[in-house]
Amino acid sequence: MTDDPIEFLSDAWVAAVDTALRRLTPVPGPLVVAVMVTGGPGGDRHYRLLLGPDRVGAEPGPGPAAVTMTMTWDLAVAVNQGRESAQRAFLDGRLTLGGDPVVLLGHAPHLAAVDDALAPLRARTSFGPPAGGPPLAPHDQAAGG
Repeated sequence: MTDDPIEFLSDAWVAAVDTALRRLTPVPGPLVVAVMVTGGPGGDRHYRLLLGPDRVGAEPGPGPAAVTMTMTWDLAVAVNQGRESAQRAFLDGRLTLGGDPVVLLGHAPHLAAVDDALAPLRARTSFGPPAGGPPLAPHDQAAGG
């Protein structure tokens, strides 16, 4: 595995998410979560998290899902950097859920394992330049600059 930075939400980033998640133990009940991030530097981005008995992984693009999460670019960056909680953003109305979000409750331990498995990737994710400033190195981004 390389330590080169990977651009957040790029196809390479989704491929790296997939690689990290394939190491997890498959889960008995299938769950697909579609994530839509709006207003990013390259436009809107979609990817899907796949948890099931055959594999755990991710794939780029929209598609069928039990749950759809929609958030802005800024919120997605903050959640990925650990500065925001997705749960708090949902409660505050800044993250919207579609489909059947109740199924997330039954997969809470699996989603926590996904979060843990992605920690090494977060450390090498590049989020691009902040508004009006030069790009931050991945270690500077986590520290807030």
